[in-house]
Amino acid sequence: MNQPLPILEGTKRIPIFPLPVALFPGMMLPLHIFEERYKAMVRDCLAGEKIFGVTFVRGREGFPPPVGRVGCAAFILATVPLEEGRMNILTTGLARYHALEYFQDEPYLEGLVTFFDDQPVREDLTEMAETVRVTFKRTVKAIRAMSREDDNFPDELPEDPRALSFLVASLLQMSEEQKMALMELTDTKERLERLRRLLLPAAEKYELRAAINELAKTNGHSSRGILGDPDPES
Repeated sequence: MNQPLPILEGTKRIPIFPLPVALFPGMMLPLHIFEERYKAMVRDCLAGEKIFGVTFVRGREGFPPPVGRVGCAAFILATVPLEEGRMNILTTGLARYHALEYFQDEPYLEGLVTFFDDQPVREDLTEMAETVRVTFKRTVKAIRAMSREDDNFPDELPEDPRALSFLVASLLQMSEEQKMALMELTDTKERLERLRRLLLPAAEKYELRAAINELAKTNGHSSRGILGDPDPES
């Protein structure tokens, strides 16, 4: 997993894996491969550049996905062979693309895609990114206070505003359609601003639930109020 990741630019023909998932650049995506066409796709990818596209599809949407749909190229980091040719693979998102055209010459779908990235940042986003970072950490802390189960929240967050926006957008609890709307943006500032607006009520909601959960453990006998206000008699 220490291998250098390729940089994707311009236009390229790649295999396409339609999935009801919004994959962001830099995010991990584990997959269980069991259909014959996708077994063939992964084998061909492993024999080549180890790249395929993850294009978002909605429910019973027709096949192939609409031309112009945004997706994200995935790079195969590791594979675990299983019985009957099945396999588990671990991938990471590389770069977003627009699908220009589809081909069905192989058992699996292929697409001619053009890669894109966020526009160059022309202002300092440090303060906005820090607000998103702090509010996200508040949310994670409250969620962890309610559950002892392992989670996939990282302890360290990226300093880079773009990378931070992708990470938070991928982990925030919302519909895949909402995530796609964030992934399609090419303005890092706008993505951070939308995340800021989504995170504040989420943090407050989870903090309230965590406080109620903690109070319930004491059967209501606590020296502090639900929101942490001191007991007036203390």
